[in-house]
This record gives sequence, structure tokens and C-alpha cells, in this order.
Amino acid sequence: MSAPLEHACAAMLRRDLTLAWRRRGDMALPVLYAVIVVVLFPFALGPDLALLQRIAGGLVLVTVLLAMLLALDGMFASDIEDGSLEQLVLAPQPLALMLGMKILAHWITTALPLIVIAPLLAGMLHLPAAAMPALLLALLLATPLLSLLGAVLVALTAGTRRSGMLLALMLLPLCVPVVIFAAGAVAAAQEGLPWFAPVAWLAAALILAVVLAPLACAAALRIALDS
Repeated sequence: MSAPLEHACAAMLRRDLTLAWRRRGDMALPVLYAVIVVVLFPFALGPDLALLQRIAGGLVLVTVLLAMLLALDGMFASDIEDGSLEQLVLAPQPLALMLGMKILAHWITTALPLIVIAPLLAGMLHLPAAAMPALLLALLLATPLLSLLGAVLVALTAGTRRSGMLLALMLLPLCVPVVIFAAGAVAAAQEGLPWFAPVAWLAAALILAVVLAPLACAAALRIALDS
């Protein structure tokens, strides 16, 4: 990567992080949603410690992924409104690489705070300490994967009315395999079994998405802006 391209990537990442920090109230909404859901579940299920421990890993995973969905719709919304996305398409830098920086910024501002509070959420549900590394590693792989998949779907629905509902309907089926492998790793760790295989599948899917998702996102945005 040449020096000007490195500077452009750093500038894009810094710009999006700065804009997200100015709207830090929006950043807190997914975290608040996750905390509320996890706090309410023990009241709904009762004080059954064994039941809470059994569902803790899957509940934290699903809560974090649904909380990410709340902020996914606005990934490119402000750029489309102020015209900066059109300027990005016309820029000499590769569009896929610039969009990759925007997806990275979205993951840092949305998913990373959720991963930070995940041990607290899991502790509230009495998840065994032995399963905590599996949960964190699964989240570190699953959340960027969903950000990449979600970015492609956001680009496909850019400019459409009620895109939030359409985005949810399109993304939720893609979340199912991710949740299955991530929850399988946590469940295996709780049982004292090897949990490397599900994590390896998540890592393989993430590598594939890192390579292909920005390219698909760039093509989808060009189509949306030309129409």
C-alpha cells in the first residue's frame, strides 16, 4: 500500500470515528439495549441458576448481534445525505478499500463497546469463567463478520424506503449460521469439550468476508447511486 493510500485510509477512519464521537449518544443506544435485555431475562425466567448458566452464552451472543442491528441502518445514511458518498465514488482511491475503513469504524464504535461489556453481561447470567474466553473470541470473530455482511445489505438497500425493516429481514437469516457456530463454541467450553472447530469456521468465514464484502459493497453502492 502506497503512502498516499495509507494516508487516505487513516483519514477516512479518523473522520468516521470523529463523527461517531460527536454523536456518542447514538453509540450508547446498542449498549443500553443489551444491558436492558440481559437484566430483564432473569426476572422473566426466575432465579433458576442452572437455567441461566445454560442459556447465558447464547443469550449474550444474540443480544449483542441484535444490538448491532440497531445501528447498522445508519452506516452510510449520513454520507448519502450530505453527498460525501458520491465524492468517495469519484475519488482516485479504491472505493472498496475506503468502504472497508468505514466498516471498520462502524465496528469500532458499535461492536467494540458491546464486546467490552460482554463479560459483565455474561457474569450477570452466571456464565462459568471457563467459557468466558470462548465467548469473547466468538464475539471478536462474529461481530466483524456481521458488520461486513450488513454493510453489503445496507448498500443494496441504500435509498429505499423503510430500509431498516428490509435490512433486518435480509440480515437475520445470515445471522443464523454465525450464532450457531458462536453458541456452539461457548456451549462446548461450558461442557469442558474442545471448542476450536466452531471458532475456526467463524475465522474462515471472516477472512472470506474481509476479502469479498468490501468489493460487493462497492459494486452495490455504485448501482444504488446510478439508479
